[in-house]
Amino acid sequence: MDVGMLSVFQAGLGQDLTDLEIYKRNLRICDLVEPLGFDSLWAAEHHFTDYTMCPSVPEFLAYMAGRTQRIKLGTAVLILPWHKDPGRTAAEMAMLDNLSDGRALMGFGRGIGRVEYDGFGISMEESRARFDEAAQIIIQGLETGVIEFDGQYFKQERRELRPRPFKSFRDRLYMACQSPDSADVVADLGATMMIFAISPWEARAKDVERYRAGYRKAQGKEPPPIIANIFCVCDDDAERAGEMAHRYMHDYWISALDHYEMDGTHFGGKKVYDYYARSAEIMRDRGRESVTRLFTDNQVHGTPEQILRRLEKIRELAGPMHLNVSFSYGGMPFDYAERSMRLFGREVLPELHQWSCEPSQAQASA
Repeated sequence: MDVGMLSVFQAGLGQDLTDLEIYKRNLRICDLVEPLGFDSLWAAEHHFTDYTMCPSVPEFLAYMAGRTQRIKLGTAVLILPWHKDPGRTAAEMAMLDNLSDGRALMGFGRGIGRVEYDGFGISMEESRARFDEAAQIIIQGLETGVIEFDGQYFKQERRELRPRPFKSFRDRLYMACQSPDSADVVADLGATMMIFAISPWEARAKDVERYRAGYRKAQGKEPPPIIANIFCVCDDDAERAGEMAHRYMHDYWISALDHYEMDGTHFGGKKVYDYYARSAEIMRDRGRESVTRLFTDNQVHGTPEQILRRLEKIRELAGPMHLNVSFSYGGMPFDYAERSMRLFGREVLPELHQWSCEPSQAQASA
């Protein structure tokens, strides 16, 4: 199993820190990824709020490419409809791959943040069609070194990417998948499914199986292991780990509800967001504290041994998977986040590296 670290660059949520201080302290944690033995470093694209503050993920990863030698560098994810020039996005990824000597990983998604869509002057109703066209331009460009397209939203004269992509991205494509319908899109694109532990793992496992079945049908081969993104608190004291998890995972999830307006009514009437409209209705019925407890229960926290047992149960449900872990979020003190990450790296990571990513006999038969 490969294990990466996902950095969210979240503001202090009550801490009296400037954005510059937030960046400096997050970068200190990012600098630990390679020395502690993690396999990759990832960051998510967001704009306009302090929910997460990494508006240019390739720029951040290029910075980290110069500070590291071994780890892979992934976008988790770039929101393609917000990029009005997909050819430029392809060029930036090709440049990152050249700078890092082939360590770039291309993750992309569609996005659901109204504040971001409105900020870029893009209708959310256009998100699916824009995503489909942009993904085609970028994937084709990274594979062939040429960008060319004539679509409804994007017109691109034939041009060559320089620096040229020097190896295929086919096994380095990842797509965020939060709705069941998105599982079909990931499979059709031949990408690896990337999931966030928002809904219960029993429900997520059904989406994973839908993806795997669609991938076999569309690509004619076995799908790669999925990537699961999980929030973590690792502590020698189980009681303290629980207290920290329930406080800071709670605060993170409240910030996510606010940023995405997940329990709002604005998804209604937008056909391309039917799933989120239904989810928002459920969240409103259950209440914020109830869905926040559910989110926390889907993550991992505890002693190293407790975390390993929890991850084993998740793997039993989701099947073959790699893992991305977030340690700093929700206003958690940075020194505690660093201790949690160091303990995980020392006592959990070596064991995870021994775990197989081959499907179990029961999963293979299914």
